[in-house]
Amino acid sequence: MFRRIIKYSNKHFSLFKKLASIADRRIKPQIETIKIAVAIVCIHMANLGSLNNLSQSLGYISFPSVSTIARTADSMDLDNIRSVGAGIYKKARKSKMFSPYYGM
Repeated sequence: MFRRIIKYSNKHFSLFKKLASIADRRIKPQIETIKIAVAIVCIHMANLGSLNNLSQSLGYISFPSVSTIARTADSMDLDNIRSVGAGIYKKARKSKMFSPYYGM
């Protein structure tokens, strides 16, 4: 199921190409920002409440450590993240993927 969601998001939204545009303020990072962004997206897609839940439930997949994800997330450029989210929302709305909620 998780693979289907990732394939769908890549096919319709080019999610991982858009995530590659996200930058952070680290100097000479050992782990690329895209890997951190993918880990955060996986947390949201799996509906996990915290970074610790990610490390406990997906222990067999190699993700960056919880402290690295937290430090990098603090230094990410929020304007890039907002533009990625807005682009996905606009495309989904244009494709009528959302059903009306109380007439809105």
